[in-house]
Amino acid sequence: MSVGDEGVSAILLFGSRAREDNSRGSDTDLLLISPPDTTKHKSIGHLSMFFYPWEKLQADARDGDLFVCHIVREAKPVFDPLSQLDQLRSQFRLRTSYAREITHARDLGWFLDRHGGALTSDVVVRRMVWCIRTILIARLAERGRPAFAPLELAMAAPASAAELLAGRHQRRLDVAMRQRFRQYMMQEDVGPALPSEATIDDYRSLFLRTGNKVGMQTIERGLQNLGGDEDYYH
Repeated sequence: MSVGDEGVSAILLFGSRAREDNSRGSDTDLLLISPPDTTKHKSIGHLSMFFYPWEKLQADARDGDLFVCHIVREAKPVFDPLSQLDQLRSQFRLRTSYAREITHARDLGWFLDRHGGALTSDVVVRRMVWCIRTILIARLAERGRPAFAPLELAMAAPASAAELLAGRHQRRLDVAMRQRFRQYMMQEDVGPALPSEATIDDYRSLFLRTGNKVGMQTIERGLQNLGGDEDYYH
């Protein structure tokens, strides 16, 4: 393993295994600080690897990014000779508003409610959980006390969302899950951005217009993988 511009400069463990609240089915999440222009995600079984350039992590830390918040709050160094985790922690600042993240998650949630049947079940289930987690984490972050552990998030969530978080390792979408997710979305204080007759292409245009990258990835990968294996992006 090389250090510097030619290779990975740090490996950080985060998520449930770093918190030590992992259960059967939990992924091992690793952040690898990588050379410039190498932002990507790779999954091998239950190993999930996120490659991020150092410059991007620094910029995101100063911007209060929720993913970097997750890292600075919970990560443990596996390989960190330059103490980059400590540097990120010193640079990170929470924002007072995460309205953009909440809106993106809400827009994606309504898309999943209306068009989830056109996508692979695994993509829909993962994204439903992502929407709920993002909204809950963002709201807690706005109060200055972000949390990422499922039990902590469930305490801040309505019953429908808590049930979905409890079943977050389920990969097959069923009627009960769809009903609970719809109930959660109905409890949100803002309705859908598009009318009920909006098509997948309408949502694609919305996601492009608002810079909703997760929404775009959900459409493209959910449709592409109807007949193949999924390379799922966090």
